[in-house]
Parts: sequence; structure tokens; C-alpha cells
Amino acid sequence: MIKRYTPKKMGKVWSLGTKYRSWLDTELAVIEAKSNLNLISKEIKNQIFFALSCVDFGGDNNPVVKAIEDLDKILEHDLLAFIEKMRLYLPNMLKKYFHENMTSYDTEVPALALQFRKAGEILIEDLDKLIIAIRAKASEHAWTFCMGMTHCKDAKPTTFGYRLCGYLEMLENAKQNLQNVLDQIMLVKCSGAVGNYMTISPELEAEVCKILGLGVRKVSTQIVGRDVFSRFLSECATLGGVIEKIATDLRLLAHSRVGEVMESRKPKQKGSSAMPHKRNPVILERMCGMAIILRGYATMGQELIRTWLERDIAHSSVERVAFPDATCILDYMLQKTEWVINGLVVNREQMVKNINASGGVWASEEIKTVLCNKGIDPDEVYEILQKASFEAMDRGKSFGSALDYEVISSKKCFIKDVLIEEDLIKIFDFKRKLMSVLPEVYERMGIQIDKAMNSNVEEILGNGVAIYSDKLH
Repeated sequence: MIKRYTPKKMGKVWSLGTKYRSWLDTELAVIEAKSNLNLISKEIKNQIFFALSCVDFGGDNNPVVKAIEDLDKILEHDLLAFIEKMRLYLPNMLKKYFHENMTSYDTEVPALALQFRKAGEILIEDLDKLIIAIRAKASEHAWTFCMGMTHCKDAKPTTFGYRLCGYLEMLENAKQNLQNVLDQIMLVKCSGAVGNYMTISPELEAEVCKILGLGVRKVSTQIVGRDVFSRFLSECATLGGVIEKIATDLRLLAHSRVGEVMESRKPKQKGSSAMPHKRNPVILERMCGMAIILRGYATMGQELIRTWLERDIAHSSVERVAFPDATCILDYMLQKTEWVINGLVVNREQMVKNINASGGVWASEEIKTVLCNKGIDPDEVYEILQKASFEAMDRGKSFGSALDYEVISSKKCFIKDVLIEEDLIKIFDFKRKLMSVLPEVYERMGIQIDKAMNSNVEEILGNGVAIYSDKLH
């Protein structure tokens, strides 16, 4: 992954130094396991541990890492290059014990799981931070009313806090799914060239995994099945898709003609190189682009599953790119989205204006229900309300005046007598309705309504019924 999109901690997980450290930890776990099972003496184990204790893979331009890389260019086999360089630290009498009776992936499979454990911890930690940020923002805006939209058209009033709860639920599901697949990756093998324990016993494998804090895969070949890694990349893409959903929604709400939210900006941040007035949602746009990349890696993951018989090497080159890149991109997305949420500018006044701008047409379903319950033909009601709604939206009228016109022109004036003032008060008081039903949902999602700002529609509800329905009476 390019440096621009590589978080420091995640980048370190996939560095060559970390990979070689994980390989060495695995090799040493095998030595320790053999000692524990009395396959070699504790003295041999201690001598090997002491001889290799000085090996350091850290820092830029590390000489040990470079030496392994240089030998790999000759051998075309990085694990063998690693083994040969590690054996140089050992006395001749001890060299045979290092990587004894093991195939490359007896080292690489557990070692890769160790890297995934670190990567997974970072991802879950940063996902938790994003969840906390969204939950806090939802609590703050539990009673910030806005216009809910379907098909990008006005539907019904809702709250910004409730909208955020939808994102929260998706993120929590994604976290559970990601954790599940990470747990599966922690099941590994150390069982020989084709996985059937001809040179390594099941007892030794189990002891190695115990030392490393890993589990044993029930069945393996030279490798573990790549289906689990395919699922991991798919879960990364799914979580990326959730972030893309959040980013897309916020971009739509930041539209010049909507203006309900705005992405935070740094003090000296620039927008357009040509137009100084531009305040573009660049981070949100970047998140959408990165989600596309993650879906590409998910597709690659499907191709990993098909390995030839007990193993071929076609998957290896893909994984060397896909695993670091996907985890780095996803972690970057989590961190940046948290930053956006924490600094999100929410224009509560504009949300009120956008509710008002609908002219009250959002109440068409509620009026339809009331009229149908009072015995008026449903098809008749639907036709009248549809015409009135379109008239209000097309000509910028209030729904009440448009409906009044439609009732008179259709000679259905009796509707005025059926639709009484008490009905209208209930219909248009969306604040009362939502504040009575949403607390239950907020409680489910851990939203603290005691931390919510005051409602942003107090001034509207005072004359809301008059604005929307005065023409009916």
C-alpha cells in the first residue's frame, strides 16, 4: 500500500521485520514444544533460544532483513533464505534442530495468524472508536428532527440521531462478522508437507499452537484452506461498504441544495484549486473510492480458494498484496470516518427549513389512513391525495391549500367535515409521535437521550397545523 494511505501501526504489522519476527517466534515455539514433549533436551532448547535472542528485525534498513532479502533474490524462496540466515547464529551442532521435519507453511501458517491477530486487534480497536463516535453523535442529535428521504425524495420526518442508529447497527454487525472470521484464522496447522502428520505428530502441533496462543485446524493439507481468508477479505469489503454507505449519505446531505451537514476541515485546508469558495467533502469522497478497492480484494479472495490438490503457489502472490493492502485501507477508512463523525457540522436550522419546505406533503399517508378509517373509499382517497401532493410540490404550495383545492374541484367537500381539527393536530405533530416511540429504539442501541440537545422544531410545531392544514377549515 502506498504510504499516503498506510496507518503507522497497521503498516508495521505487515513489514518484513514483523513477518520475519513472526517466523522466528513460530520456529522457536516448535523448539519449545519439542522440549516440552521430551523430543529434545531442555539444554538444546535453551542454547538455541540464547543464540537467537540477539536477532533483531526492527528499524529502517535493518541489516538482518536486508541479508534475508538479498539471499531470497538468489534462492527465489524467502522462507529458505530466512532459515539459512537464522542458522548462521547457531553452532553447527544445533543447526539441524532449526526447522527440522517442517515444511515452509508449518512456519508460515502460524506466523501469518500471528500477524492477523495484531492486524485484527487494530481493526477492532479502531472500529470500536468509530462506533463510540457515532453513538455519541446519535445521542447528541436524538431530537434533531430532519426530513427522512426515500429515493432521494421527501418521505417523512425522522431524527438525525435515528438515522445514525442505522449506521450503528450495521457497524456492530460488521464487527461481529469480522471478529468471527478472525477467530477462524487463528486455527492453524503445523502438520507436515501434506498435512497428514508423517513427520510431525498431532501432539507436537497442538503444543506449538498452545505456546503461540492459537488453535488447531481440524484438517489441513500443506496449507490451511483459503476459504477463511476469502471470507476475511469479503468482510473487509462489507465493512468498507458500510463506511461507503455512511459517506454517501453524508455527501448527499452536504449537497448545496440540501445543506444539512458539512465535513469538518483543517484550518489551512484548501478546496478547489480554481474556486476559493469550495468546501468539498473530500474525505467522504475518498472513503467511497476506497470501498471500491476493497471490493476488488474481495473478488481476489474468491480466487484464493481454488488451490491444486494439496497445494500450489498461485495464492501466495495475491495474498502478499491483498492482505496488507486490504487491512491498511480498511484501517485508514475507520480512522478517517471517525474523524469526520467527531467533527461533523450539523446544520439543525437547515434541517428544520427542509422539513418546512415539503409543505406538509409527508402527511399524505396519515391523512389517507384517517379518511379510510372513516369509511371513505381507499382508491378515491389515494387519487385525491396524490393529486394534491403533486400540486403542492410542483407549484410550491402548502399541502393544506393544495388539498383544499383538490377537494373542492373533485366535489368531495364532505372530506372537510370528516377530517376534524383533532385529527389534523395528531397527524402533523410528528415531534410528539417520534418522541413517544423512538426512546425504545434508542435504548436498544445504547443511545443516551439525556445527553441530547433540545429539539430543533419547537418554533415550528406552534403553527405547524396552521401552515399545513389551515385551508381545510
